[in-house]
Amino acid sequence: MKEISKETKFNMSVETLIALAIGIFTAAGFYFSLEAQIQEAMDKPEPVISRQEYDLKDNAIRKEIMSNRDLIERNFKKLEKIEERLYNLQ
Repeated sequence: MKEISKETKFNMSVETLIALAIGIFTAAGFYFSLEAQIQEAMDKPEPVISRQEYDLKDNAIRKEIMSNRDLIERNFKKLEKIEERLYNLQ
């Protein structure tokens, strides 16, 4: 087995050197592209719903609940009248 030292020489063809350089540049390009995409993903995320949109939806839901409450109260009063009339019929 041959030891590696300062005088050790490697025999490589020009094609091998070009392929090695292309591989290194491609890997470096992918690395920097991936880094840029990660940084963009960290900076870019915006809230899915804005505060104003949240407030509008919240107010709409509250109005609907209050409307349903009024309907339930009116139906409860009608039910009391029906029960009263039913009691008077007996």
